[in-house]
Amino acid sequence: MLTLQGVRRLSRFDQVGFLFFDASRRGFWNSFAAALVCLPIWVLAEYQQTSALEHAAALRFLAIQIIAYVVSWLAYPLLVLQIADWFGVWPNYYRYMVAYNWFQPLLQLLWLPLVLLEFLPPGDVAPVLGLIWIVLQLIQGAYGWFLARYGLGVSNSTALAMAVLDMALALMIDQIAAKL
Repeated sequence: MLTLQGVRRLSRFDQVGFLFFDASRRGFWNSFAAALVCLPIWVLAEYQQTSALEHAAALRFLAIQIIAYVVSWLAYPLLVLQIADWFGVWPNYYRYMVAYNWFQPLLQLLWLPLVLLEFLPPGDVAPVLGLIWIVLQLIQGAYGWFLARYGLGVSNSTALAMAVLDMALALMIDQIAAKL
């Protein structure tokens, strides 16, 4: 499967990985199937959060989280659409977004140990969870920079800003969902 080869190469910071994806409009829409690939890990994380809630509260929480999940998969591509227009890199939009979307399952797999550790009783694990969270954020930021820099074809500073923006947008969506 070409997509897996592309993800494997991109995970090694190999720019050739971009060539393994269908960078067309059809490939763009098909790349949202990655949201379904990521869904089991997301469900596991959400289940952990709902296990202490009453049935009605858990259903409300899950409904809000499902909406937030869909919004998180749509908000960043819409934002990047505008960024690509501003920086005149529109021809690279599909290449970037297709690779970005298909790279998300790998990032989710990196987060899986953290999700699983949260099932342990609180105690001595909390400092380890915090350290793992920081390391994972740095890894995600590095890949975010790489994908934007070489997939979208923007400058180093713009790619860094996009990686930070991606993480900030995800955090904002999570915070809004938590307040609801």
